[in-house]
Amino acid sequence: MTAIPFPLRPGETLLWEGRPAPGFHQRGKRLFLMVFGLPFLLIGLAVFFLGLHRLTEAASTSDAGLAVFFAAFGLPFLGLGGFLVLGPFVEARTASRYIRYALTTRAAYVLRSGPFPSLKVYPIVPATALELEPGRLADTVWLHARLERDSDGDSGTIKSGFENIAEGEKVFHLIRDVQERAGQ
Repeated sequence: MTAIPFPLRPGETLLWEGRPAPGFHQRGKRLFLMVFGLPFLLIGLAVFFLGLHRLTEAASTSDAGLAVFFAAFGLPFLGLGGFLVLGPFVEARTASRYIRYALTTRAAYVLRSGPFPSLKVYPIVPATALELEPGRLADTVWLHARLERDSDGDSGTIKSGFENIAEGEKVFHLIRDVQERAGQ
């Protein structure tokens, strides 16, 4: 694994570095979204191609305009359905390429490259709530949670951490060790 230049502070030591395990994780959730998106994909395809078919048979300008409207009307449904049906496959293939994780003696780093690059740093303190979520192929270690309110005023928990890593239990124990050293 190549070393990634995480912006470490003086005195900070790299304990672990990794990336998500490639593959199709959280199968139940992914399959639900794919089944939910399939009607959108099929209806979008049908309406789009119906509009194109009607365009070839248009006898007047108004018929051609209606056919173009039909084809354009199908595009959002086609896009949403394609995103829900094909998105999990794209994410399964690209997550290990674009996401890198690092754990140091002071913080956890999540580096995302690709089309929307970002670097998130989560300090490890004794009060950091940890959660280990074992999976069939990979584990997830949640180390940061925050409550957020949506536009309706409902609150929800947003979790962050090392998702779908092969060494979940090892990383969980490393974070616990960092917490113990920070508490002394």
